[in-house]
Amino acid sequence: MLDDVRVLEISAPETMLAGRMLADLGADVVVVEPPAGSPGRRFAPFLGDIPGIERSLTWQALNYNKRGITLNLSSPDGNALMRDLAARFDVVIEAAGWGKRSPLDSIEFSQRTIRCTVTPFARTGPKSDYAATDFTVMAASGSPAMTGDIDRPPLFFPVPQAMMEAGADAAIATLAGLIARDRDGLGQRAGVSARIAAMMSAFGQALVPGSGNPESMRAQGAMVIAGAQVPSVYECADGFALITIGFGPVFGQMTRRLAKWAAEEGRLDRRIAEISWSSFISDLMAGKASPQDLQALVDGLKSLARSKTKAEIAEASRRLGLLASPVMNMKDVAGYVQYRERGLFTPVSLEAGREIDVPARFAQFSNYSIEIKHPAPKLSEHTAQIFEEELGLSKAEIQALFVAGGI
Repeated sequence: MLDDVRVLEISAPETMLAGRMLADLGADVVVVEPPAGSPGRRFAPFLGDIPGIERSLTWQALNYNKRGITLNLSSPDGNALMRDLAARFDVVIEAAGWGKRSPLDSIEFSQRTIRCTVTPFARTGPKSDYAATDFTVMAASGSPAMTGDIDRPPLFFPVPQAMMEAGADAAIATLAGLIARDRDGLGQRAGVSARIAAMMSAFGQALVPGSGNPESMRAQGAMVIAGAQVPSVYECADGFALITIGFGPVFGQMTRRLAKWAAEEGRLDRRIAEISWSSFISDLMAGKASPQDLQALVDGLKSLARSKTKAEIAEASRRLGLLASPVMNMKDVAGYVQYRERGLFTPVSLEAGREIDVPARFAQFSNYSIEIKHPAPKLSEHTAQIFEEELGLSKAEIQALFVAGGI
């Protein structure tokens, strides 16, 4: 798909997913690390819970199908080598920290080069010089403010979410630049703000107060109807399940089937099960229905869910036509029969002969198959090969650059 595209990725946490997605689509992606290794190599979890420069499973997951070199961009030799390499590649992807010039700013790129830079915030504006971590960028996105219990601090994500959102957006920006270059022959200078990328996961919340509506409050995973809290996540016998209560001509019928199941299981009064949930909201406004009836339904569903396993809830959802599904943990995902049968996992060999199953692709195409062709590069694995092939350096020159700290 992108087999004629060549990408230089200046490795940073924010660039790893972008490079991985482009490599999966067939691009020749060369990841450039400092001699001590990319920060991504120090991201947990580690193989066997033992940290090491080649043992980060995060590094492995986000760097399959790439080749890797080391280059000291703060040295004159490294900067010159980067300039010569960039002239031979279509795309350069980098990340720039707060208030800092990129080491690539001194390089004059070809008019056909697509250069994509990820920054914590926009490169101009009141927050352009803010110090930033994934934690602060996510806080600035507004998404955590809507997550968690009402009486506790905001709940943050267990993975560096802003980093991942920014990486995905950088891949999209790069693809857009390639399409534009196909049209007019010119490269693009693309900028991706990690904060804006992270805001997309809370886009509705960002728009609500800006549109003149009251600012949304944290609802603890529930919507509030006439004072009754209607949750979307319910505790079950072996974890949690998503169960949706709806109203109106379509969703109301689903809620009636759900209530009937709870009544048959002895968890709900049959009178509640027979309520017209299709017209419940209008009946509530007209005083013909009571908020206590809705609360009784919620209480009954909580009792029902606690008596069922995730598998039993999933089976009932299919049988009765409900909007209900198990909340999967990673063990559930790894063992899910449908994912296995669709070939979404593939074995990969790691250090010390260990073989693990990993997700094989982020998308399935009708005329192109994403495959894991080789594992993530070891530190400086392809340095000599690439400098010989691309720049014509001799083994003696490469050795001298290594001794001098240039690579």
